[in-house]
Amino acid sequence: MAEASNIGRLRTISLFEDLADPDLNRVASYCVTRTYPKGSQILTEEDESTDVLFILEGTARISSTTPGGKEVIFSELGAGDITGEFAAVDGLPRSASVSALTDCLAARMTSANFIKMMNTTPSVATKLVELLVVKIRRLSERVFEVSALSVRERVRRELLRLAAEGTPMGKGVVIRPAPTHYEIAARIGSHREAVTREFNRLEENRIVEIRRRQIRIVDLDLLRFDEST
Repeated sequence: MAEASNIGRLRTISLFEDLADPDLNRVASYCVTRTYPKGSQILTEEDESTDVLFILEGTARISSTTPGGKEVIFSELGAGDITGEFAAVDGLPRSASVSALTDCLAARMTSANFIKMMNTTPSVATKLVELLVVKIRRLSERVFEVSALSVRERVRRELLRLAAEGTPMGKGVVIRPAPTHYEIAARIGSHREAVTREFNRLEENRIVEIRRRQIRIVDLDLLRFDEST
């Protein structure tokens, strides 16, 4: 059972934010809460466990590795995010791994309890459907980008996604801490050298400025309407 001090944190999960206290307490009774240190593996690709994971604190990464050993980064999770619901619903092995980028506090729920919760709490089931639709749309967008767009355009779109979470500064945005060129390449299905070449071009055109663990987009409009894309 989740500790009493962590029950309130479950309300940061979008599925549970509107639950009455008795219902939230029942959800908490289905969970086991655990801390994962930075760098540890939380869930493993092809793992046959079907637990659902709710991130209460910290940041984690969902990724996979190709047969050739290349890492593909799908997304990063923060407090309030959920993963593992696909395996809980269909019972198939996991298609990706989850690792802790920082110390993480997470609640785990077995697939049996997850299905029970869906059946007994209609509002949570409805929110889960909405969440899955959003995830599938994002995945479809990523598949289109990797299969149909140039590296230049993929880098531009990734920068615009990062800018949405950045700090506004004048006409632009500061992204801090910024992902490395390797991490961006792993997100867009490319390689580090191609991403570095594109960042060099963006710097030469004074669209971005690169500093240690920081990317400054000088002018968002220049990036949105970059004629070179």
